[in-house]
Amino acid sequence: MPTSVRCKIDDDPIWCYRWLLFRCPEIKHHAASRETILKIGRRVKMNGSAAPVVQFEHFYSYEEIDGFLRALATAFPDLCRVESIGKSLEGRDIHVLTLTDFASGSPEERPGYVLHAGIHAHELASAHAALHIAKRLLEDPTHQGLLNRVAFFILPRLSPDGSEFCLRTSTRIRSRTDFSNRDSNTVYPEDVNDDGQILTLRQEHPDGDFVADPADPRLLVQRRSDSPGPYYRTFPEGYIHDWDGNDRIRVAGFDAFLTHRPGITAGRSFDWNRNWSYGWRPEGEQQGAGDYPFSESAMRQFVKFLHRYPKIFGMVGYHCGHPSVIRPPASGSREELDADDDIALEELSQLGAQFTGFPALPLVKMHWAGRRDRGKGGHSLDFAYHHLGLLTVEIELGTVMNAAGLTTENYLSWTNQTDEDQWMRRLMDWWDNGEQRHPLFEPWQPFEHPQLGDVELGGFLYTVLDNPLLSKLPSTLEAAYQFTIAHARRHPWVVIEDFHIQRFEHSVYRIRLRIANRGDLPTHITNKGKSLRRLRPVETRFTPSHGVTMLSAAESQELGHLAAVTGSQIVEWFVSATEESGTRQLGELYISGGAGSDIKRTVEAPG
Repeated sequence: MPTSVRCKIDDDPIWCYRWLLFRCPEIKHHAASRETILKIGRRVKMNGSAAPVVQFEHFYSYEEIDGFLRALATAFPDLCRVESIGKSLEGRDIHVLTLTDFASGSPEERPGYVLHAGIHAHELASAHAALHIAKRLLEDPTHQGLLNRVAFFILPRLSPDGSEFCLRTSTRIRSRTDFSNRDSNTVYPEDVNDDGQILTLRQEHPDGDFVADPADPRLLVQRRSDSPGPYYRTFPEGYIHDWDGNDRIRVAGFDAFLTHRPGITAGRSFDWNRNWSYGWRPEGEQQGAGDYPFSESAMRQFVKFLHRYPKIFGMVGYHCGHPSVIRPPASGSREELDADDDIALEELSQLGAQFTGFPALPLVKMHWAGRRDRGKGGHSLDFAYHHLGLLTVEIELGTVMNAAGLTTENYLSWTNQTDEDQWMRRLMDWWDNGEQRHPLFEPWQPFEHPQLGDVELGGFLYTVLDNPLLSKLPSTLEAAYQFTIAHARRHPWVVIEDFHIQRFEHSVYRIRLRIANRGDLPTHITNKGKSLRRLRPVETRFTPSHGVTMLSAAESQELGHLAAVTGSQIVEWFVSATEESGTRQLGELYISGGAGSDIKRTVEAPG
């Protein structure tokens, strides 16, 4: 960067503000002091690189996410680092972006906050949430000091392989599919007409489950006993592996989307949000669960990453389902949670609802009216609470149907397939009469399938159907960012207070201090956390310097966990340092603050 530009940033707050307004238009909404403006200015431009802009024109590819994260790390080298928690099966990095003030401490020493997205491959827009929040954390001056106290770990796409497949073909995959060991008489998704998309294949058949919707012939509705023909059977566009010519053709890769029709599914498809350890249920009971908890390599890498940072106090996941702030339990009932923790989780989910305007509810209740609360086994929400002791929620950003007027309350009031069919008609009408840039539905076109003969290809582009309308996302993501700030501020915070060193005769010193937690969470986060080895109690240790003798009984003291805001304990040591030693340095003080901050301090004799 030219010296003249650096000097202007350092010395001229008005010039700095104008420059920031050009680079960061969001700053015009905030009142910032001269010191804050200068600090943000140095963050943004000291190395001559501009921060990338979050675009809302299309879904992000793997290469675009990789470039965005590296551009952020280049623009904010003191606050941002991009790493990989491991490789996907196809060799792509599973990125993690660490945000904190590295100059004043390491991430391991600070309370940690995890934000993850893209565990479901077809929910492509969830990456927008991760990228927007990361950028705002780095550029927003209103959360002054938060990056000095908290380490943010942001994983924008946990399933890069599956997401690339969805993005490339306009189809849907839950997390990943396994097409290596193929079952006979099974359709495997593939672009058979070379148009770059995997659509829906429909074929007239006397035993077909569907008929054309009388209200909108583009749509297919469930066949009834009095339905006039023609009747259609449907498959994903693809080829039938090892087909013997019979009518019993199954579908691979879509079992997570066909839970109501288990008899037609085959092959292996994996839902990584059913592969967590708490409440895991085997395949057959829980679609996509995998062979055993954390059987999926990406999930093993993620959970190992989580256990690398024992100070993590909060975790939020982003998805693209019906708009909601969902909280534990994902299965079971609220009665299985600690009563005080249940209150805290409800308060947190309501806080999310306050910012987003989305309804808040336990995930176990997220289903059509009248259905049982069976819930979802092996889910991240239950794992985060029961196995990590965290207060956690997940935020569903919505789908294109919400832009057409569907609310989450509408969805939860559905009682049968007819209700869904009515909303699909409304969606098509809304799309037809809007000015949308991207197609939602491909008209049915005749095609000569090499195995099935005369068929039609068309139907929904699932990348559009399964995600929110990108043009509507900015305000939602800004609300999610504000919730992130409010949530992250509620961290444990261990500090030293009332620090005194008193000298007695014969060079004897008493070192006395108060160790306090002034954060909004206890150092064990939840009552559940008290029983978990991951959340270690607060400990303190004083190591005397060479020539200094410890007079107290022990160098280390375990203080247990400290309550939120008012939790504190006084500790003291007596040491002696002879004048002949010639040192003023009495020793090193180290405090391991549970899930709060760690503190290292050199202790010197007074005077």
